Amino acid sequence: MQVIKSVNTALKILSCFTGDPPTLGVTELAKELRLTKSTVSRILSTMEQVGFVARVAETQKYRLGAKVLELAGAFLSSHEWRTVARAHLKALRDATGESVALFVVDRDRRICLEKWESVHELRSSIKLGGRYPLTAGAGGKVLLAHLPEDERKEILEKTGLPRHTSHTITNPRDFERELQDIRRKGFAESYRERVPHLSSVSAPIRNFEGRVIAALCVDGPAVRFTAKKVKACVDLARRTAERISQEIGYRPPAAERGDRERTVRPRKTGDGA
Repeated sequence: MQVIKSVNTALKILSCFTGDPPTLGVTELAKELRLTKSTVSRILSTMEQVGFVARVAETQKYRLGAKVLELAGAFLSSHEWRTVARAHLKALRDATGESVALFVVDRDRRICLEKWESVHELRSSIKLGGRYPLTAGAGGKVLLAHLPEDERKEILEKTGLPRHTSHTITNPRDFERELQDIRRKGFAESYRERVPHLSSVSAPIRNFEGRVIAALCVDGPAVRFTAKKVKACVDLARRTAERISQEIGYRPPAAERGDRERTVRPRKTGDGA
């Protein structure tokens, strides 16, 4: 197989930018790759013109350019993250015994992309491809809570806060406090908000940019969602969502990583509400 020498050299130079240190100079690269400084300088200049590297004005050294991030984003986007998620969803279903689903935003509603049915005969009626409200149910609230403020306001202006059951939150101030709480805690709970006898917990899935792209949801009949069951499902859902997120490129901030071991305290559920 024929190797184009100049391209090969350019790729070797690019491969030296591992992030430690974040910037490299012509002399450092020439020494590392045993090339002449004129060759390295010429190739870096070419790569700078097309955005693969950028020169730092203060030091005249180079760092990776925006084009690299663009290509990384294209690579990660082309990777079918739903395929990554499926095995984790099944494992979560097996661990909880309840139905597990993935939801994404679809205009002013949410759509179910993946689902593993509960092992119990009494289960939820959520359908693959079904569209459901964003304003009721744990999965909907997780997605809505993490939308940009302008998008969230636009959706709420269009849909309002319709009452689905006696447990649906319909007061705008209460609903906004609920969304703030979800962002703070990192998960959502729903007790008979959308369907009279259905409860659920949900956690966000993030892409390599940290943006929430889906909500992982565990749901089942309220009669089985005791306080003990809710706590177990919340912990498992959060860990599963984190694993999926990390496998598709998300790297949580150090402070967030240190906060994972905190105790999750569910609401009191009484009779499973």
